[in-house]
Amino acid sequence: MSGRENEAGVASGAPAAKNTVKKKVITVTVCVLLGVAFLVLAFFGGYWVRGSFTDSLSWVKSVIEQYYYKEIEGDMDEVAADALVKEYLDIYSAYYTAEEYAAQQSANAGNKSGFGLSCTYYPGRGIVVVNSVGNSPAYAAGLRNGDVIVSAEYEGKDYAFNSYEDFSSYTDLVGDGQANFILDDGTSIVCSRAEYATSYVFMATNDNAWTFTGNGALTITESAQDAISYLPDGAAYISLSQFYGSAPRQFDMAAEVFNAEGCTSLILDLRNDGGGYVSVMQKIAGCFEGCVGTAMEARYKDGSVSRYDVEESKNRIPSSAEVYILANSNTASASEALTGVLVSYGVADYGDIYISEYSQEYLDTFGITAEQVKSGKTYGKGIMQSTFVNPFTHEALKLTTAQIYWPDGTTIHGRGLSAEDGCNTVEAPMPISGDGEELQAAVAAIYGN
Repeated sequence: MSGRENEAGVASGAPAAKNTVKKKVITVTVCVLLGVAFLVLAFFGGYWVRGSFTDSLSWVKSVIEQYYYKEIEGDMDEVAADALVKEYLDIYSAYYTAEEYAAQQSANAGNKSGFGLSCTYYPGRGIVVVNSVGNSPAYAAGLRNGDVIVSAEYEGKDYAFNSYEDFSSYTDLVGDGQANFILDDGTSIVCSRAEYATSYVFMATNDNAWTFTGNGALTITESAQDAISYLPDGAAYISLSQFYGSAPRQFDMAAEVFNAEGCTSLILDLRNDGGGYVSVMQKIAGCFEGCVGTAMEARYKDGSVSRYDVEESKNRIPSSAEVYILANSNTASASEALTGVLVSYGVADYGDIYISEYSQEYLDTFGITAEQVKSGKTYGKGIMQSTFVNPFTHEALKLTTAQIYWPDGTTIHGRGLSAEDGCNTVEAPMPISGDGEELQAAVAAIYGN
């Protein structure tokens, strides 16, 4: 076997945040809680499995029998590989055709196409931007997380949005043309679908901000209009949206700015970060001076253990810096693993973790309960998936293969982090990361402002 790559990610309990990008390939998403999917990814690794398997079903059965993390009950007698996976495996496992797997690899490298916009309809308010992807057309045009779109214009005609379906119909109508979104404050945002490389990292102080632009999203660019004015002097805010693509290099550059600006404390925002590659987590953990040694352990059904070490970065957040972590029910897998590294090595304590507790208004509006959306908890995914590729057909199979443990031996699988661990909670109007009411409340709780 060769070519191993590991990944970590999960599903959310937020109301349907929907991507306006029309994709020609499937995206690995996990639907949980009322059929809602949001920032859903899973720990997985890539293996090249060599053998004489040109028949898809035989190959899939062989890989499952050898590597799946628990024994299968049943004869696995499905006639199609994808049906077998759906019938017998957990929600994190998946089968890909060769075309689907190639497209998934490209997307995980940060190569996207579309507006770069995920939204949900909030009754009585409008279309709420849940995620405006860094370096996307939407982000470049000025759309930010938490913005509310109430209407739009196209070819001289106005369109009101009284449901998500209205919004979806509008973006379908626009196609590759120019959309003109109208915000609740009257601001007009004009953008079109395009290809882009994802900026996974955003950094801000109280007088400046930085994002990543250009080809590969590796040009660090000042964005003073996005400064977070209520941060105290010396404090920096860094959000990490996923553990993919150029995220390690972007985080390394953010650490360099942190030091150049003379910052002494950091708020690391992992809200809505559903995870990504383990290798990316190892590198980002290496951006913290206090983290040296094991990043995590993977324990397999045969009793064997694989250790994944912290990979030291060129630029590092000094051990003297105070580090605080923001999380919510969509903080999962690689995000929870990174949190585990920081806690295990004393970079942050449980008391430095602030977890979103969703407001009653939000719960009532969407007819959901705190338990359904894991309010006040992180997602709780501590299992790893590995991806196996058939060298003859180039199809791929993602399997849950191991349980994950922090450097100190903790596993959060099935429970997540909560106040029971000593974490703090912060009231959240809804699951939105970035600047907003919840971040202001968290800053006040952390710094006493």
